[in-house]
Amino acid sequence: MKRVASAEQIKAYEKNLIEELGVPSLLLMERAALHLYEAVCRMLNAFPEKRKKRILILCGSGNNGADGLALARFLRERKDAELTLCCTGNPDHATEEWKTQAGILSKLGIGIGGFPDPLPEFDIAVDAMLGIGLSRPLDERYQDLIGQLNKRRGECDCRILSVDIPTGLHTDRGLPLPVAVMADVTVTFSAVKRGLIVNDGRRFSGSILCRPIGMDIENGEVLMRWEEMKKELPARDPLGHKGSFGKVLCITGSAEMPGAAILNAQAALKSGAGMVKIITPSANRELLIKAVPEAMYVPAECDDLRLQKELDWADVLVVGCGLGKETAAAWLSKKAIREWPHPLVIDADGLNALAEDPGFLTERADIKAPTILTPHPGEFARLFPEEKEFMQDADRLRALAERYACVITAKSATTMVADAKHVYYNTEGNDGMATAGSGDVLAGISGALLCVCPDPFMAAALAVSMHAHCGDLAAGRYGNAGVTASSLIEALTE
Repeated sequence: MKRVASAEQIKAYEKNLIEELGVPSLLLMERAALHLYEAVCRMLNAFPEKRKKRILILCGSGNNGADGLALARFLRERKDAELTLCCTGNPDHATEEWKTQAGILSKLGIGIGGFPDPLPEFDIAVDAMLGIGLSRPLDERYQDLIGQLNKRRGECDCRILSVDIPTGLHTDRGLPLPVAVMADVTVTFSAVKRGLIVNDGRRFSGSILCRPIGMDIENGEVLMRWEEMKKELPARDPLGHKGSFGKVLCITGSAEMPGAAILNAQAALKSGAGMVKIITPSANRELLIKAVPEAMYVPAECDDLRLQKELDWADVLVVGCGLGKETAAAWLSKKAIREWPHPLVIDADGLNALAEDPGFLTERADIKAPTILTPHPGEFARLFPEEKEFMQDADRLRALAERYACVITAKSATTMVADAKHVYYNTEGNDGMATAGSGDVLAGISGALLCVCPDPFMAAALAVSMHAHCGDLAAGRYGNAGVTASSLIEALTE
């Protein structure tokens, strides 16, 4: 699985390679340039017409720009490329690596122009202007240049490749400062930079190619891929029985939203749970029996003794889907649930109720009871108002998970799963999954996997990856606009 890293982690990694292990920085640069060359060649080969293509390389005066200069040396071999190099930084303040690369080009007769004004015509522009060190707003010259680049890309049949990260994009937060290059392809090195995949990063980074230039980077952040994640699913026991695969108790649904209970229970069953029991209002009984005959039913009007009996039966509890905030608050106020020592998934209105019950998570943490929260951005903002701007900040998310000894599945276009030690990212799935009931399905999958995965964090991460994979299968069948929660459940059997 690909690693994800912050700017600080990448800098420390490269410093270790160069200073501790003695790998020459120019060797790392050479490897980076070869990966860039391969990517540019694929772009060149994709153009249908046979004329020479105009390649514009925009280089800053740091090592990101030096990568661009090294690339130029390889591209001079292409007979179908017409090369223009421009330096957008100050050569007098350039790094030693940049000066070395510029000296090689000079000996080869390849000139480097100054800051481009106006922007030259191009078919492919290589953005090697600013790398991962950018942390403050761009000056007006850069903003104007990036505006011209993006406008040209939008109006003409031309493409942009960014080196490591699109210029103007914050490396960790994925926010433009205040503008960023709109790349078609970003070739990044050693690890996927956080900013490429969080917040607005995916709008600017295009297709992300992560390429090695040294040893593997080691940290706790991972970019999930279903083809790899599915290998982590626990093997089913061929001699097992329904009790072997877990018992999920779902406190879900209301008279107004019975579908949430149905979708949640169906998802849990289709994800492998051995038994599912639903606590829901009596008004839903007949509907649920028809829609989910495999599930058992308990009236929500039951007393606390019956609730305790059902909790004693269950391995995993799911609370919140379709309940309504007041009803969810009433359930979560019950001592039996607050003191239940087994995995608890809280979704939807359960999360909204928690926003007004700050003691709940602390009480669960005190007894070391596994709790999995699955907020979307609105629920996250209500639950953690002081952190609402940092939902996709890996360090802040991990700190929250540590504070409350829980697992947080922060749902968005890039979903992040965090506990006190790990952060996993998911960019699979599609916009069709932004549909009613999708979260109920994820909560059901999470409940089923918590029955068989000893590690709550891995269960939550597997659930997100499986859910996204189902979204892509459903979109392949119905198109993105045709994806429904029911189609996600259909895909669970594929």
